[in-house]
Amino acid sequence: MSSWWHQVLQAAPADVRARFADDATTERFTGELVAAREKWPDATIDDDALAAVLNAHLGTQRDPAAALARLRIDDLLLAQWCATGDPRAIAAFERVHRTDVEGVLARFRRLAMTHDELLQTLRIKLFVATEGRPPRITEYSGFGFLQNWLRVTALRAMVDAARSEKARRLEELLADDDLIGLPALGPDLAALVSREEVGRAIKQAFARAVAELAPRQRNFLRHAHVDQLTLEQIAATYGIHRATVARTLAQARADLVTATRGALAEQLGIDAAALDSVVRAADSRIDLSLSRVLRAPEIEDVDAEAR
Repeated sequence: MSSWWHQVLQAAPADVRARFADDATTERFTGELVAAREKWPDATIDDDALAAVLNAHLGTQRDPAAALARLRIDDLLLAQWCATGDPRAIAAFERVHRTDVEGVLARFRRLAMTHDELLQTLRIKLFVATEGRPPRITEYSGFGFLQNWLRVTALRAMVDAARSEKARRLEELLADDDLIGLPALGPDLAALVSREEVGRAIKQAFARAVAELAPRQRNFLRHAHVDQLTLEQIAATYGIHRATVARTLAQARADLVTATRGALAEQLGIDAAALDSVVRAADSRIDLSLSRVLRAPEIEDVDAEAR
């Protein structure tokens, strides 16, 4: 079995080979693989495949020697086994890391999603390939504890889920005439998509853009559009300079327009430049839309759940 370790070293930089090719180190990592095989006897990943995965991850490390010193072979074997979609692997993963998963999910209990829905969302994020992308679990490199990687990855996945849920609710709050003050579509654009399709897509894109604003940006926009506070009043509330408030509001609006344009182009499959007239028309009605959605409890900062 020691040959698998030699496979890893053959693809490593010369200084790494020199540091990790001695008999003691080879015996150590070979022994860890044996222990990992005993821990996960049903794992279907063979030694050659595991070496290839480790080589690929090692090639992305800024300091390969330091990375190998932190190698967790048992965690890497479990992660790669899970990537095959084997139900036994996923069951083993969830059994070992149940406490960590439950700890992350508990932070999002206020969402309008049941515990089982949140868990299923996380499973899909971790173990299911989407749009030509391999399962997220394949991103675990083995350099460091899988437990730590899981906590960070699960937290990000749940924040994404929370933002998607918020965006859906905000979209429902937008009246059809909020962002649909659209100009007549040019002949080239009209040949690709209907005005109704653009209207639906721009509502979705705008709702997502609002949900993804930074917390301070949303707070300042709420103060300006809902509370009707002046720049000076907002600045006094936060103990900052008026110019800082002005820059934050200007950047928030710019971010909304940019994110809306990008999401709209992605949803419709149309080049963003072709949508400039549509986005400019929506930009002129952003104040009306913000006044509506920023009043809603759905706009509460989902990022606070992650703290």
